[in-house]
Amino acid sequence: MDAFVEQIVARKKGGREYTLIGAAVAAALVLLVLAYLFLLPFLGVFFLLLVFGMAYGVWWLISEQNVEYEYSVTNGDIDIDQITARRKRKRIVSVSGAKIESFQPYDAGAFAGRNFDRRVEAGSVPVGEGLWCFTYRSKKNGHTLVVFQPEQRVIDQLRGGLPKLVQMDMDKKLRQKS
Repeated sequence: MDAFVEQIVARKKGGREYTLIGAAVAAALVLLVLAYLFLLPFLGVFFLLLVFGMAYGVWWLISEQNVEYEYSVTNGDIDIDQITARRKRKRIVSVSGAKIESFQPYDAGAFAGRNFDRRVEAGSVPVGEGLWCFTYRSKKNGHTLVVFQPEQRVIDQLRGGLPKLVQMDMDKKLRQKS
């Protein structure tokens, strides 16, 4: 029987997202006022279509800022999907537990000097408590660092699929941390 665990983590909006939302709303309002002042006599009824179109565009842009990450662990293999606005799903990581080289609590200083071909941040906050990371190598993406925010049940399920040396290294780092 397959062992399966999944978790969904919503990314918190930051300054960049709120700035983009504010700019979109402000731009739409300015364009609507200009269209009302200068184009209303020429557009007539089509002005309402313009209003609804801009409102839809602003709603779409705002909802695109809602990002969630889904962690799925099946028999020690992990898949991480990025879900945008509950409309689009994109697989950003899919790796067998046997290919994971290291798995540990995330410490930005530990990886500062190392070069990775790809870095994936799939957590709710860029730097914070509860972040974990793992590294792996693939032909497609090269040496990859994945930072994510799993619950204990996800950690336990993923740990079961890791190579024994990685499990021992993980236990050693957890003992050093506490």
